[in-house]
Amino acid sequence: MGLRIAAFNHLLNQHPEVRADLALHAGRRIAITLPPFDLAGVVTDEGWLAACEGEPEARLRLKHGVALAQLSGREPALSDIVLEGDTELATEVGRIVRRLQWDATEDLSRVVGDVAAHRVQGFVRGLFGIKGEIGGRLLENWIEHLREEVPLLARKPDVAAFVVAVDELREDADRLDKRLALLQQRLAARTPAR
Repeated sequence: MGLRIAAFNHLLNQHPEVRADLALHAGRRIAITLPPFDLAGVVTDEGWLAACEGEPEARLRLKHGVALAQLSGREPALSDIVLEGDTELATEVGRIVRRLQWDATEDLSRVVGDVAAHRVQGFVRGLFGIKGEIGGRLLENWIEHLREEVPLLARKPDVAAFVVAVDELREDADRLDKRLALLQQRLAARTPAR
């Protein structure tokens, strides 16, 4: 767990403004899970994460769809993020963590120097530039295929329409139950006792 907390704190070190926002939740125990990784700790007064005992007050469970959304440049679907415990705290921590991005060039420059780090960055971007763009397009097409052609993934408007239809059906069933109860009362009142 110590290595994971150290890696998370390293990311926080690259983003002082994010660390300042996290410090507003000092003393709160949080956890972030993206299988197989699990990170848990308590927020310090300086905005770092420290190891702690006990269950977290809030947990963000991220599904792998979040990583796919990040790769494709899209917002993650709400169904890919599960908030547990104090949902208000989990939501706020999610907003804060979302702003973290690793600056690999800065880390590499400490090892090989600034010039070499920027050359490596340029090389990697060139190497993955067209491949990354093709991969992103393939991912977008695959997701669209799953939503449109093979309806394995539901579109947001379809889900919203389904939820509305379920709510209307529930209300109709409640009204029907009330009508049946009223009819049974009237029938019982008309039937003479023997």
